[in-house]
Amino acid sequence: MLRQDYIGRLIQQLTEALARAVKLARESKVDEAEAEIASAELSLALPRGIELFDARSAAMVIGGGDKVVLAALVLEHRALVSGARGDAAKARRQRARARDLLDHAKPHELLAEAGELRARLTSSP
Repeated sequence: MLRQDYIGRLIQQLTEALARAVKLARESKVDEAEAEIASAELSLALPRGIELFDARSAAMVIGGGDKVVLAALVLEHRALVSGARGDAAKARRQRARARDLLDHAKPHELLAEAGELRARLTSSP
């Protein structure tokens, strides 16, 4: 129960920060959007340099479970911001990285969310 409460609060904080990032990106406030995403990454306590790891190793370092799904969600939003910046190639790489992370996730409470995220990432260019 305590774990579910913690995850619930973490998800709520994360989704609020990511929603603010999307709003800022749509308003062409891309630097502020990136700051919101960086804040979301901090709240997840993602290790620095995690983007340098292959997806399998990154998933293991992150924890392999629900936190990997959340990290992939952050990457999806990084891709949105990259697209808003006009960097379509970077956005594609970030979406691909998010899909790769999801391939190595073993979600518990976020199984449905992982499926929805995978569907969005698969349907994106």
